[in-house]
Amino acid sequence: MSSPLLIFGAGQRCGSTLVQRLISSHPEAFIWGEQHGQLERVVDAVESLIGQSRDHGEAGRTEYAVSGYQGFMANLMPEPAAWREVFSEFCTRLFEVPDVRVWGFKEVRFDLDFATRLQRYLPDLRVIFIVRDPRDVLSSLDEWESRGWWTRADTELSFQHWKRIATSFLETGSVPVLSLRYEDFIADREAAARNVGEFAGLDPSGFDMTVFDHKVHNLGLQGDRELRSWQDMPIDLRYLVFDEGLRTTAKAYGYHL
Repeated sequence: MSSPLLIFGAGQRCGSTLVQRLISSHPEAFIWGEQHGQLERVVDAVESLIGQSRDHGEAGRTEYAVSGYQGFMANLMPEPAAWREVFSEFCTRLFEVPDVRVWGFKEVRFDLDFATRLQRYLPDLRVIFIVRDPRDVLSSLDEWESRGWWTRADTELSFQHWKRIATSFLETGSVPVLSLRYEDFIADREAAARNVGEFAGLDPSGFDMTVFDHKVHNLGLQGDRELRSWQDMPIDLRYLVFDEGLRTTAKAYGYHL
């Protein structure tokens, strides 16, 4: 039996790619990358169509059952259940990989609410969520800004994602979730592999643990980077972590800013 597994991170530079690489190193698993959050637009469209079928299509189906093509067919639509079934098959056909048991994708823009929506179509869905100290996230994004292909607006948006997503995963719901702190994940890699393997239903011995030693931080960019310390970053950048809501959420995860 194969099952879907999603890797969600609290914004960029949180460690979601490392988790993705670790799981994909297993011969029985594969995790696709991000779609820049575009899947949400597809789910929005499908749910809008289901609502249209429910609210307006029923009359058309009843009319057709009585009068056939001589009736008013303008709003005739497939049953809501048909939309759900087809979209479930769409997700499975799109992300399922031959010869693996665990498959899915990773994203840094989706929260627990979106996972719950997607669970309607993938009922066996599970999520691994990873969060990182926002000060370290900021240091990493600061380096991206220095390269010129990441803007301050991008950094600000990423921190909005951090607060929204991390806050959502403080709640519990119908989706099974394994929450990880990046700092704990890299501090004890053996324990990390055991936790992830147990949750994903994978034998931890199948993971390639060298992914922890092989640092990748963007396309074609590997190895260590020159990062400014917290004290050396400009105050207008550090100011992003002084958001009251972000600080409250960070404290819930053990980060005292």
